[in-house]
Order: sequence, then C-alpha cells, then structure tokens
Amino acid sequence: MFINLNYNSHTPLYVQIENQIRDEIKNPEYKKGKKLPNEVDLAKLLGVSRSTMRQAINKLVYDGLLVRLRGSADRPFVYFISYFNPRIGLTGNEDFSRPLYEILEKDYHTVVKLSKEEISARLADHSLADKLELKPGEPVLKRMRFVYDPGNRPVEWNVGYYRADSFVYTIESTRDI
Repeated sequence: MFINLNYNSHTPLYVQIENQIRDEIKNPEYKKGKKLPNEVDLAKLLGVSRSTMRQAINKLVYDGLLVRLRGSADRPFVYFISYFNPRIGLTGNEDFSRPLYEILEKDYHTVVKLSKEEISARLADHSLADKLELKPGEPVLKRMRFVYDPGNRPVEWNVGYYRADSFVYTIESTRDI
C-alpha cells in the first residue's frame, strides 16, 4: 500500500489518508479480501498520530467501505458493528480519539444511562468465518448490546461476533446479608 501525504497541504491529513485508502481498496487484491495493515502500523508508516489514522478509518467504516476487525497480529477476535439512532446526528467525521460516550454527551447532548446485553452462541456462516479466520460451522459468541438515554430512548445498538476461543465473560454477584 502506498500513501503519499502532503504535510503542507490545507487538506487535513486524515482526509488525505481517507481519500487515498478509498482509492487503494478499489484494487483487485483488496476486493478479494486482502487486509489493510492495522491502524497502529499504518500510523507509524505514515508518521501520523493514531487518532489521525483512526479518523480516516472510521469514516471509511461509516461509509461501509471498510470492516472494523479487532484482534492480535495473529488473527482477529471480534467483528463489531454499531448502529446509532439517526436523531443523534452522528456524521462519521467525529474525532474518535475521544471516548464515544464523551462525544455523544459533549457534542450531541446525548447522555447514556442504561445498557442491556444479550450473549448467545451460534455457528459461523461463510461470511463471518471469513472475517474471523474460522472455518464455516465453527462456534462464535454473538453479543448484542442495547444502549438507552435517561428517557429510555435508544441511542446505540451494537453487535459483536467473537471467536469462541478468545472470549471470556465473567459475572460477579454479591448478596446482601
């Protein structure tokens, strides 16, 4: 992958990176599933901050051109998708170097109060197996999360598909005596 940045341009670096990645992923090898270098490696390669790189990548994810996978250098461990209520007004151009809920509260006057999660087991279909580097039919854990504001209005819905061999869910509970 070759990205050429003009550090003297009036165009922000994250926009330059976004536009060049947008062009690069049109190449046949990326259409066949070749992965981009990870966010940290790309930031180092280009001599930019991780937050600059994250802004470029988040816009491409928001536009549906990239899929966000989290994992180690060896393999991804989760395929994660988030949906936000359109009334909030997120654009995809936000500075995601800050925590998401801080952005929602300070920039969009949306306070998160309640989160509900549901975890279930399922078998990976071909698409999910490809994303998580599994064989179709191998087990994955599906985590759905519903997030609400103080008026019990939906703010966010996200779903994460985790490799079953890399997910641990711990619950601690106490009893008043």
